[in-house]
Amino acid sequence: MTETVVHVTTLEQWKSVLDVWFKQGYTWQARDTVYAKFIFDNVARYLHLDRYISYSISAPKEFIEYSEFMAQQKEDNKMATYYVTQKQLIFIESLKVTQPYMHLVYGLTVLEKSDNLLNMFTGEEEKALLRYLGGDETIEFKVKESLYRLWRIDDDGDTVYMRFNLGTPTWITNSTFAFTAPLDEIKKWQTPAWEIDKAD
Repeated sequence: MTETVVHVTTLEQWKSVLDVWFKQGYTWQARDTVYAKFIFDNVARYLHLDRYISYSISAPKEFIEYSEFMAQQKEDNKMATYYVTQKQLIFIESLKVTQPYMHLVYGLTVLEKSDNLLNMFTGEEEKALLRYLGGDETIEFKVKESLYRLWRIDDDGDTVYMRFNLGTPTWITNSTFAFTAPLDEIKKWQTPAWEIDKAD
């Protein structure tokens, strides 16, 4: 994936770009999906998307304006894509095949009784799921790319995970803040000291 950089000038534009990326399954490096208004307030005006969302204060060499980004989204979003886990996708497809009409009669009640898997969906995904099951062909569900992290056992016998601090590899005990990336990227950082672990 090539990096996308969007120049925004207002907080509303900042939130709109983040909404698009959050909906596509992207997060900040810390794996959260917050608007981080304080970053915008501190004069950050360029949102970056590569493996995760980041930002910059000064203009990079290449970027697009907010209006151009939103025009691209309208063109690209004729089909709304929701990224889910493999388990969720199997659940969705089984509902589509085995219970094609039950959801129309009982609504969310049927889904809530289906092994409580509905709890794994966000509110937006729940609405999209019902529309998809109802035959809306502008919605699709895909499995999100699996992410991995590196871990090892330190001298004290504790499990530690690799992370980056100002671009320098270091370690942390909390796996939530570990460096996560697709398997190909993780393999670039693996040494004999580190083992690969699936992050999601």
